[in-house]
Amino acid sequence: MRLRSKYINGYGFADEAIGLAKANRKESMNELLSKIKTDMSLFQGFALQVIRTGDGAIGEVHHLPIEMVRKSPDGHFVINETVGTNEEKDNWVKYPAYRGKSITTEQLAAQITEFGKKPEVAYFFDKDAISFDYPIPDWFASEFDIRTGTELMLLDNEMVTNGFMPSAVMTFVGGVDDTTEDEDGLTAADHRDRLLRQFTGNQRDPLTGKSSRMRLLTFDVDTKEEAPVLETFNIEKIVTGSIEKRDDINRQICRLFGLHPVLMGYTDPTVLGNQQALANASEQAAQDVEGEQALIKESFSDLFEGDFTISKFMPMSYISDKILDDLTQDERREIAGYPPLKIEGIDNE
Repeated sequence: MRLRSKYINGYGFADEAIGLAKANRKESMNELLSKIKTDMSLFQGFALQVIRTGDGAIGEVHHLPIEMVRKSPDGHFVINETVGTNEEKDNWVKYPAYRGKSITTEQLAAQITEFGKKPEVAYFFDKDAISFDYPIPDWFASEFDIRTGTELMLLDNEMVTNGFMPSAVMTFVGGVDDTTEDEDGLTAADHRDRLLRQFTGNQRDPLTGKSSRMRLLTFDVDTKEEAPVLETFNIEKIVTGSIEKRDDINRQICRLFGLHPVLMGYTDPTVLGNQQALANASEQAAQDVEGEQALIKESFSDLFEGDFTISKFMPMSYISDKILDDLTQDERREIAGYPPLKIEGIDNE
């Protein structure tokens, strides 16, 4: 998601003057874009707060976390700043909807009478049959792939925590005393369970953090029939399956966000060491976010004057050796980011 947001942001607005212009007293247009990019990557939409001057023109524009905003039946919006916090409350406050670049002083006065001096809310997303009232991100279609990736990580963590000890079932034949307590208030069943918890790693020394797993656990019984029966599961298949499935799921998640897995560090025989393939994957990611960039451009144009085309993010590029052979030494050095070569007695200028 964060990598995709970098491709959405590019290198800021293509027009340098536009990028440096002030969106509000503290932030430039590029800084406002940098906050929007993550919302676009995660939600495929974003929200802004618009503050007007006394004559009805737009004075400042601020980023508004889209997850805090809900639509009101009358076409305006309600905001709850406690949403997603540990102290979430039913504290929804109504705000006016954005009304365009400029409104009359009479319209502004009427708005202040109804809402007070609250800023307007500009809510942007591509509205269609699926995303009707709110943006519905494409990755929602595979939400459970992402949840599966999380569960596989937890599975790996539990295996490491348990020292790769295989899961097992232990059956005690003949029963154990779970009623008679000793001087510490523990029964024979309590002592047995304590040993088993240490043996499996579920009970640890509070000072060292270590348990008694991978040690020898013994039980004394009167007869063979009373001996516990231990049945273990084959952990090798579990470990192998986890490795294979985790790689497969994570690759699917990469593709879900429009990123070739190689961009997230997943090697591929056809890509490893192939600069052309890496450049192609980066180009594909840059093309995949053109829709989000177009939405941002159109939305900013509804708020400000100017060309809000966003530059393309291309961290990797590939130039064929045949093309390099046709370039001069200084041209090749310029591509690599080096200054022209200084040759004694020759003016490079």
